[in-house]
Amino acid sequence: MSVRNYLTNVKESYNRAKEGEGFSFLFTVVIGLGFFTTAITWAMYNVYIPTYLDEYLFLNWGELPFASTIIGFIMVLDNIVAVIMQPWIGHISDRIWKRYSPNKWGRRMPFIVIGIPLGAIFFTMLGLFGTDNFTGSPMTGFILLLLTIGGFNISMALYRSPVVALMPDLVPKEYRSRGNGLINLMGGVGALMALFILPIVYRKNPLLAYLIVSLVMIFCLVILYFTIKEPEVLKDKEEKEKVKIIETVKEFFAQEDKSMIFILFAIFAWFLGYNVIETFFSLYGVNILQIEKEDASTILGVLALMFILSSVPAGFVAKKIGRKRTILVGLGIILVALVIAAIFSVVTIPSLQTRTTFLGMDVPYTAFIILGCFFFSGIGWAFVNINSIVIVWTLAGKERVGAGTGVYYFFSASAAIIGPVLVGGIFDLIKYIFGLPAGLQYKTLFFFSAFFYLVAMVLTLFVKTTGVEGEKEEE
Repeated sequence: MSVRNYLTNVKESYNRAKEGEGFSFLFTVVIGLGFFTTAITWAMYNVYIPTYLDEYLFLNWGELPFASTIIGFIMVLDNIVAVIMQPWIGHISDRIWKRYSPNKWGRRMPFIVIGIPLGAIFFTMLGLFGTDNFTGSPMTGFILLLLTIGGFNISMALYRSPVVALMPDLVPKEYRSRGNGLINLMGGVGALMALFILPIVYRKNPLLAYLIVSLVMIFCLVILYFTIKEPEVLKDKEEKEKVKIIETVKEFFAQEDKSMIFILFAIFAWFLGYNVIETFFSLYGVNILQIEKEDASTILGVLALMFILSSVPAGFVAKKIGRKRTILVGLGIILVALVIAAIFSVVTIPSLQTRTTFLGMDVPYTAFIILGCFFFSGIGWAFVNINSIVIVWTLAGKERVGAGTGVYYFFSASAAIIGPVLVGGIFDLIKYIFGLPAGLQYKTLFFFSAFFYLVAMVLTLFVKTTGVEGEKEEE
């Protein structure tokens, strides 16, 4: 096939997809630009904001005994705002066309058109008021940063649900699994850009890194606005069951087979382990490895990279040996990697403290061990994360897929809210009990994460069935 014919086919496929017929890789990538903006911003936010907060707390109040708890609480505000706002925004966006006719923007676009520019403005302000750029009084900077964090969280929650809903709105039902995979890949690319490419810019000019992301957000919005035309009547519209989380969990508890309960609490445990590292690793890097925050971003990016590269193989492995076994293998890989990282965090080996330059980063040799641990943890995380929701769907049964999805996200979101605050409090307690200088409490980061993954592994062992009557999970 000639290049010209290939491009013609791509164009025809794209045009059919815009009309709701067939599947187009290019059209789905365009739809995924909205999710891309959320991924690139949150990946950068989770690396740099904890360090800004830590520095402002120290500059204003010295060595606070509960600094880690405060940081953990502020870092979960986005999850709290999301839990409150996103279902409500999603519900409104389902009905806005009818309510606000003759609205010609569609159901989702009004929220996207408002949310992305606001998010871009507040994201730039995060860089403006961060400790690497702000030159005013520490108290003023801290207050402005907190206000900006609040505005950014609300702005992002404003368009997250609508932008995710674009794909099932515009892609025919039979292609949605493929579309969802491509959308998630777009999110992964965004995270990798934030963790690998933007640190290069950040080293030279921190504010410029934030400005670039904000401009990328606006660029994505322009493409979405002039490309996506939402249909007034949705094709293949699926009626979603109304999920009452507490009642659904009670039903699962009442079942004779407790496999669903065990897998849900396992999900809660391993997301505790994951969110603890995501929230506090940049502080670990600055205080324990004594590296720059942007270099901590690059090291953490290895985990994200390996997760993306291992996502498809994780599905093939599950097909060969079963989902439960695949999850256990993944948890085992993560556990071994985290224990190694934990040991080298607390044991001082002089030769590993020697510093070297690697990819422009000034790092101790210990950093290479941590990097290797993240390399394998990313593989293990793919084995776990890709297959867990499928087990929940299967255990829930075909008639309760919506309920299963609801409780899955309830348990994972609960871990994202509880984990950073809980472990932040434990960090402060350790610092107080042992009289540690500020920052040294983060030496124990990997021990806590490993503990949660160990709990998750034990709970997963008690998952006995696939949820299909008469079938046992592969032993």
